Amino acid sequence: MKKYPNISETIKKKEKHRRRLSKLSFEEKIEMVFKLRERKRFIRSGQVMNTA
Repeated sequence: MKKYPNISETIKKKEKHRRRLSKLSFEEKIEMVFKLRERKRFIRSGQVMNTA
């Protein structure tokens, strides 16, 4: 029988993160959406980021 890794800690972290996100105000959630869109555009552009 195949043995699967224990993911209970990952599930707990995910639940904690979701609860934190649910407590954000509407404005904070919208701000997150705009930041994610900007990140998505940057990734799709294929530009190399300066890390120096």
